[in-house]
Amino acid sequence: MGLFSLVPDTKGDQSYFPKNCKFLIKMFKCLILLVVLAVVSAEIHRIKIHKTQPKKSHHVARHIAKKVAIHVLKHELRHWVGETFNYDDGYDYSNDYPNQDTDYTNEELGNSMNMYYYGEISIGTPPQYFNVVFDTGSANLWIPSVQCLSTDVACQQHNQYNSSASSTFVAVNENFTIEYGTGSVKGYLATDTVTINGLAITGQTFGEAISQPGSSFTDVEFDGILGMGFQQIAIDYVVPPFYNLYEQGLIDQPVFGFYLARNGTSDEGGQLTLGGTDYNLIDGDLTYVPVTKQGYWQFAVNQITWNGTVVSGPVQAIADTGTSLIVVPADAYTKINELIGAIYIQGEWYVPCSTVDSLPVITFNFGGTNFDLPPSVYIQTYNEGEYDSCVSTFSYIGTEFWILGDVFLGQFYTEFDFGQNRVGFGNLA
Repeated sequence: MGLFSLVPDTKGDQSYFPKNCKFLIKMFKCLILLVVLAVVSAEIHRIKIHKTQPKKSHHVARHIAKKVAIHVLKHELRHWVGETFNYDDGYDYSNDYPNQDTDYTNEELGNSMNMYYYGEISIGTPPQYFNVVFDTGSANLWIPSVQCLSTDVACQQHNQYNSSASSTFVAVNENFTIEYGTGSVKGYLATDTVTINGLAITGQTFGEAISQPGSSFTDVEFDGILGMGFQQIAIDYVVPPFYNLYEQGLIDQPVFGFYLARNGTSDEGGQLTLGGTDYNLIDGDLTYVPVTKQGYWQFAVNQITWNGTVVSGPVQAIADTGTSLIVVPADAYTKINELIGAIYIQGEWYVPCSTVDSLPVITFNFGGTNFDLPPSVYIQTYNEGEYDSCVSTFSYIGTEFWILGDVFLGQFYTEFDFGQNRVGFGNLA
């Protein structure tokens, strides 16, 4: 029997439920969190997003398992959401928006099986290249160091930063530690030139990781993480790269946006836009909602409904490009999964595949606009030969707020606006 198997229609019948499938889905659920942030530019910069296409089923399980660390990181940082931050660096960003359209930069991103999106940056002089996840749910940049332990498998599998090979490196003489549920990423802080799509940030402080936890970052396409949240959640209060992009005049507007291609390829995984809005990707106007608490990109949702039934609301939510699924508070978790007809089997919610096409949309109302997710989006279908498994994307990790990850964000163009302290959502062109 294959890794994925047909979900039984009879509640409690587990005779066709393979052990490997249980493990895979559990690991996929753990992969919940990671995110993508960027800055705004004198020209809008387009950053290509990359994605990995699995060649065999066991590759899927490997990639999924590696997301555990990021999921746990955001889980542990969730306390930031309970506090109100008033970011003020003494600069008024509100007047930095020219009336006429400005140039912008787009970086294309890669997509790894709809689980994480990553793009290329360089560090140092001459440049050393790394793939990083642009994560709106964190605020630090870190990459593996050439000084990492020989027993650190994740480090040995990836590109490593060599400070002695860079003429612009400056030592900071300070350690850093980022705690994960499976261990800690540990290393040294360093300062060097960090370049994103041709935009060279001078004097950017980042982490050189010499130790990574367990197998959490092995067999993944990215080398490190570039956080794009607010500085309040940055470990050691390091200034995030996006802040420096804007403050060094490399971008005109403190705005960035994401288009995350679902089921994209490693070459066509989507796009990160820096310094403005790429209206070529948007159909109609953007709906903006104010950030209610700075740290993550948090905002208020009026109501979430399914087929006329109120699932949740009013409630707080986070737009997190580093989260793969949709994270649901406890009071809505069981309710929404039971509404869609999911069967709870050993810790996971499975939906009979024969019912998926007939299910209603789930509607998120915020900013005076309804945003619909069809069942083909909020239910993931896995195929292995002649067998299918259909699994709910609504997950629970103990938060009191919703986390709208890539399942949701992949249906829309999402804009993150530091200057006007807001998040925008628009239909894709």
